[in-house]
Amino acid sequence: MTTASNHYFEFLDWQFNPDSGHLVLNYFDSQFGFFSEQFDFPAATKTRYEQIQQPLETALNCLHWMAGVSYYKTSLARQLKFSQNLPNDRQAAWLTETWQSGLAELAFENQKPWLDFIDFPSQSKPETASITGLQARSLVAIGGGKDSLVSIEMLKNLAEDISLFVVGQSTFIQSVAEKTSIPLLQVRRTVDARLKEVNEQGAFNGHVPITAINSCVAVVAALLFDYDSVVFSNERSADVGNVEDEKGRWVNHQYSKSFEFEQAWQSIIHNDIAIHLDYFSLLRPFSELAVVKKFAKLTPYFPYFSSCNRNFHLAGSRNSANHWCGECPKCAFVFLCLAPFIKKQQLLHIFNKNLLADDQLQDLFAALLGVKGQKPFECVGEERECRTAMRMLAEHTDWNDDPAVLNWVDQIAHFDPQEGDRLFQVSTPHQIPDKRNFLQALSYEFK
Repeated sequence: MTTASNHYFEFLDWQFNPDSGHLVLNYFDSQFGFFSEQFDFPAATKTRYEQIQQPLETALNCLHWMAGVSYYKTSLARQLKFSQNLPNDRQAAWLTETWQSGLAELAFENQKPWLDFIDFPSQSKPETASITGLQARSLVAIGGGKDSLVSIEMLKNLAEDISLFVVGQSTFIQSVAEKTSIPLLQVRRTVDARLKEVNEQGAFNGHVPITAINSCVAVVAALLFDYDSVVFSNERSADVGNVEDEKGRWVNHQYSKSFEFEQAWQSIIHNDIAIHLDYFSLLRPFSELAVVKKFAKLTPYFPYFSSCNRNFHLAGSRNSANHWCGECPKCAFVFLCLAPFIKKQQLLHIFNKNLLADDQLQDLFAALLGVKGQKPFECVGEERECRTAMRMLAEHTDWNDDPAVLNWVDQIAHFDPQEGDRLFQVSTPHQIPDKRNFLQALSYEFK
């Protein structure tokens, strides 16, 4: 058995078959052994592969390095080794920051300090973005929730040529995608089954920066199938962390949805992969509450959408009768923020119950409001957004007698009542490109 001081994690090789679209990523951990992760892309033509071979190899290297975080986390090894390619300086800095920040929650929940020993070695030789001519169309990530549906409907109304994109085999996301009437490009991901085995042997387990992995997959797909834009739906609220560590650094569950990550990955794409391939979030200028207000106009999606994470497990959805568990932080957050903008009976029909009246959820609402406890480690909005929604409900005759409103509206009275004034304003910074109709999305309103 190796000791903690000489544990190492090694990036071995990857193999990609352009004829089948099958990708294998190989790793070795000195404590837990070999791991392999697989992706299955739709097959591209031989001609296309030959056109993009050099930038595709760079993108696959980036995916290999980023996806390794799922296996690295098992032992949190002190050393990183590479049997083949080393990242360049820019890529190494991006990987180091994303792994440190993306694993901060895992470290926090396992009573570990910030993982500042994670430090990717690099080679100084820069790569050059070598592909320029990509088709003027967008690959739009869909997760089945309100955010991606708002982006999709914005782009549809602005006459953008789009296809949807998802990593995984979620039948729930497939069903939501069908409701958009937009083609879906699906990439199958197969995580090494040994992860479950080593977890039972005492490996570390917890959150990884999954959006970073999916963002790398999306860029590979954009190259293979000729898209000049990769669009995600991350709001500015994703920049706000959950809890500070002992040195004042913020642990952010949504780090890989943050603007910092978006900027860093876009820089690598433009400098090392494809100068005219844009990666950005269409919703970055908006708060989560502003996006919810927009979604409230998209009533045809009400029976189908969900943000509940219990829909997205490797073994399939854990929600049997409904798309919402009605118990988790995301359910509570979406319920609270939708309530001011749609009829009460509509919301009760979506969730099959009144979450604001559930005694078991009162402490969860208190945490979302910042009254007590910490912001949950979930993809939820800011505390001030929740407080703004609660103040709106206190003035709404349909909601002002519900237990959560009665319990907590007075408890938030000491917060600045004007803290929500700017939540519905469009803000900067963002990376929405000045091409086609993208910037029109900033002022677009659904009818």
